[in-house]
Amino acid sequence: MTVMIIGGSGFLGAELVRRAVSAGRRPAATFHSRPGNGDGAAWHHLDLRDPAGLEEVLDIVAPAAVINATSGGADWAVTAEGGIRLGRASAERGIRLVHVSSDAIFSGIICGPDLALVV
Repeated sequence: MTVMIIGGSGFLGAELVRRAVSAGRRPAATFHSRPGNGDGAAWHHLDLRDPAGLEEVLDIVAPAAVINATSGGADWAVTAEGGIRLGRASAERGIRLVHVSSDAIFSGIICGPDLALVV
């Protein structure tokens, strides 16, 4: 079973990659700026603002599960729209998806032109 860690080069994603590799797994992981240091992971460039690029990575990796550990901070296109895009693309492919966050990224209220959600 292949697990893909979106944001694998970030703080949380790097720890998830490290733990997967230490458990004997070979995760797929994504990066935006540069690959992480997780030897044993298959690295893929990904920009969640690019729908075609997201679909291409999902189709190449064909993961059974995706963990979204990205942090776009205040960048709405990454943090909110990217998460929605990832959710839709994963659902279309029957891929299980887990979004992981903290209040450093999501205060609990997400509001946007097409979305109002309290988590």
